[in-house]
Amino acid sequence: MFGISNNKVPLIVGENVRKLRGARGISLGELAREAGISKSTLSAIEAGKANPTISTLWAISKALGVPFSSLIGEGVVVEEGGVHVRLVERGTSTEVYVMKLRPKALRDAAPHQEGVEEFVIVVEGSALVGPKEGPKYLREFDTLSFRGDVPHIYASPDRGSTLIIVLRYGGGSRGFRT
Repeated sequence: MFGISNNKVPLIVGENVRKLRGARGISLGELAREAGISKSTLSAIEAGKANPTISTLWAISKALGVPFSSLIGEGVVVEEGGVHVRLVERGTSTEVYVMKLRPKALRDAAPHQEGVEEFVIVVEGSALVGPKEGPKYLREFDTLSFRGDVPHIYASPDRGSTLIIVLRYGGGSRGFRT
């Protein structure tokens, strides 16, 4: 759709997960348990033989205590249920993503690490965005900021939409292990 070829994504993600797990000095089983996925799934991801979903990668990044962008790298597109996400830029305390939602797509996002704030700009279409307890309907060029450390959603009600999402981590890299 946009970004690096889909057949390279599992290899890139697998290598990143394997290196980060090794750097943290934790076993495959321990990371799988902390991320809430099976050991065989994690093994397949690390071997580059599985194409993990957005939800799975967020669970792994949270368990490792690293930003989502550390797993995918720039240009890599990950997808799940009509939602495509691509990292555009990564700074010291921010990440910028493009999210494309197909018509009637829903991304039900688990809370990020404590202190994460999200800024969303709708660049095409419209979307329902924000905390699950009170999402906002946004049209083209509308913006919204909200706490990303609570359950939240992104939904495209009708014709699909494109969003720019900026994640800002409190205190530089608060919530991440270094």
